[in-house]
Amino acid sequence: MSKTNLVRPSRDGDQFHYLWAARRCLKLLSAEKGLVAISIEGPSPNEDAESGSVDAGEELIDIAEYFESEEIEAARLVRYMQLKHSTLHANDPWTASGLEKTIKGFAKRYGELKNKYSLVYLAKKLEFWFVTNRPISAAVLDAFTDAAGEKTPRHPAELKKLRKFTGLAGSELAAFCKLF
Repeated sequence: MSKTNLVRPSRDGDQFHYLWAARRCLKLLSAEKGLVAISIEGPSPNEDAESGSVDAGEELIDIAEYFESEEIEAARLVRYMQLKHSTLHANDPWTASGLEKTIKGFAKRYGELKNKYSLVYLAKKLEFWFVTNRPISAAVLDAFTDAAGEKTPRHPAELKKLRKFTGLAGSELAAFCKLF
């Protein structure tokens, strides 16, 4: 009989999700920071009750946090988080290609939201988080920082990937990267 446990990495990932979500939910007990709601496995259905919900990227949202209100217009801050845990590759840095699905999904959500709200409005109240036990490649982090600051890229190939994954460039890419 094999001693290999083929499902353990998946279960470890599930445990990471459950524990992270539980820790975040405990923050609801303290009114100090204004956290009023947490949605698990997608955004709150109360986000935009009047004009309809935004569907883009919802499959990537493992946790959404709402400060002051669940409705985007009344919220002080809305934070979307995707969680990724690895048992087998915990020391392998995330590359841009490894983050492609996340970046694309969050960019689509951002695109739909910016059709409803101004960039200035979103910059004040929206955040995208990628939470992981793995490191993220320094080149990818530099590319986000350079794009956000509209600086000359230290890693042009990584910036090219960000542009490709998001479909954004210039000030729109900078605005998105500032939220990530």
